[in-house]
Amino acid sequence: MILETPTRKISFPRRPLLMGIVNINDDSFSGDGTLDPKKALEQARKQIQEGADIIDIGAESARTNREAISVDEEVRRLRSFLDDWARIRDETKAIDDEQISPALLSVNTWRPEVVEQILGPEIDLLNDMSALSDDRNARLCAKHQVPLLIMHSVGQPKVSHTHERWRDLMVSMIDFFKKKIAIAKSAGLKSTQIVIDPGLDFAKQKDDNLLVLRELKKIKTFGCPVLLPISRKTIIDDVLDLPDPCERDPGTVALLTQGILKGSHIFRVHNVRACWETLKVISPLQPRLRVILNLAISADGKISTTGKSPAHFTSKADLERLHEIRKQADAILIGRATLEADQMTMTVDGRAPWRCVISEEGKFDERHPFFHTDGGPRHLIISSTTETPKLPATIHRTDLLGFLRKLKDNPNITTLLCEGGGSLARKLFELDLIDEINLTWAPHTLFGGKDAPTITGLCGDFLPSSRHYELAEMKIHQNNEVFLTYYKSQLES
Repeated sequence: MILETPTRKISFPRRPLLMGIVNINDDSFSGDGTLDPKKALEQARKQIQEGADIIDIGAESARTNREAISVDEEVRRLRSFLDDWARIRDETKAIDDEQISPALLSVNTWRPEVVEQILGPEIDLLNDMSALSDDRNARLCAKHQVPLLIMHSVGQPKVSHTHERWRDLMVSMIDFFKKKIAIAKSAGLKSTQIVIDPGLDFAKQKDDNLLVLRELKKIKTFGCPVLLPISRKTIIDDVLDLPDPCERDPGTVALLTQGILKGSHIFRVHNVRACWETLKVISPLQPRLRVILNLAISADGKISTTGKSPAHFTSKADLERLHEIRKQADAILIGRATLEADQMTMTVDGRAPWRCVISEEGKFDERHPFFHTDGGPRHLIISSTTETPKLPATIHRTDLLGFLRKLKDNPNITTLLCEGGGSLARKLFELDLIDEINLTWAPHTLFGGKDAPTITGLCGDFLPSSRHYELAEMKIHQNNEVFLTYYKSQLES
């Protein structure tokens, strides 16, 4: 899963993102707002220093017992912050290596008249609480290539909906997101540019909020990052009888923990430090493994010749692209035949990912350069019990699935890059584990031959069921090679 901003592509699974709240108003429900732009900017700086990946600025309180401010006043307040945001963002250091840095900026507004005047190069996300009543904000986001957050609610913002009652809230919410995501895509947004928010407290009562928190996984099926606005919510008061929002931070941490366990991706919070510390402790305990496939194909869809020998049919640019993709990987996996055919060593400049080779019988040539080249630790996955020669590598007596389980349980391995061959890629497709595909299409080559392998094995050897991916990026290189990137779709096979 990817969140694509104008300047960044953020891949999940990863540690969830924290969105720090900065209110540029004087009527915030938790009393932390300010009309002084310097104070607001210092709040943002402090939150980044405490672990915020995103700063969410809002100039108008969502409270329904307050009158709406004018469009001009909302724009003026937001602009007063934006004028100096880039300096604060760029000079504030991250608290650790997992934090998004420089921090992203989200604008919490819903009126298209405001959005039209505010969206620009400084903005990374539009946090829209309007429930997307029409497509105007979606079209504006598409124009500026800014991702859009769609929040579940009913009716107009700034209007109380405490009377709302649901026959089946989760069914209604799923139907809501289906319709709103379709509107956003029709307006020109990609699935990687949509975030969804179940809208705690918005048109929901105590039991509704508790139901949403229990059944969050139901809205993960859309393949969009899920933002959970948990901070100091009324549901905490409902459970603990704490009318003062500033006393609800321990309850916020409890909701954060539930959100993590249910797979939410972004949390909107006031007390960034407390939530960052919670994430820091919990995240290493959560198993996650993202699988990337990188291959080159000929015009007829083959990844090698009939003899499965090195073809060298792509350009230097393809090799450079491979090296860039490798920099994302904590582990690289190939089959033994690919290791030998391409004389691979799997080295990466500046990094030392695990170098993993899988073989059923374990017939490795100890003279191969792989065993005599410095780099990341070597791991051999051998499913047979046949004795192998002593090699400078860790031997895993297991099959592919068993080794993947080991990787998943290792907190230091979050991204696995598979570089083939076709049999290995096919197994990963069969297991439906590939999250991203990077293909280099070389239209100047035709291999031919019924035994020439494709990315899913031999020609005519079908997968047990279809796998769906969405084209996320396409670049045509000067020699007419096409670089393609696909992300896993949530369409059912």
